Amino acid sequence: MLSKLIQFVKTRQSEIVLTIAIVAITVISFNLGKISALNKQKAQIKITNGIKTEVKGGTPATKAAAKAVPLENQVVVASKNSGAKIYHFTWCPGASKIAEENKITFPNEAAAIAAGYTLAKNCRR
Repeated sequence: MLSKLIQFVKTRQSEIVLTIAIVAITVISFNLGKISALNKQKAQIKITNGIKTEVKGGTPATKAAAKAVPLENQVVVASKNSGAKIYHFTWCPGASKIAEENKITFPNEAAAIAAGYTLAKNCRR
């Protein structure tokens, strides 16, 4: 039985290799097409002056970019109860942890620095 199989493979070796190559190319092409379709569905992210602006389908977000406030004019918050005198930008994780009744709001970063506050280490511009 095994000898018949070996003889069959030897006589049809080129046909078997061609069949395996066609199947491999088909599977690879299908998966590449699938990956390409998934990448087109993902939204691109554009960061302008420290503000995340979502861009869908690769088109520019002109409305969002026009409304984007420069980093120098961003409102910053601090806690009344903090002895460390640190401030956070509104998108930083520490800003959401401050209770509303303990929150001090500064119109911009310069005002917070003038009041003696420093930027929190886990908060990036």
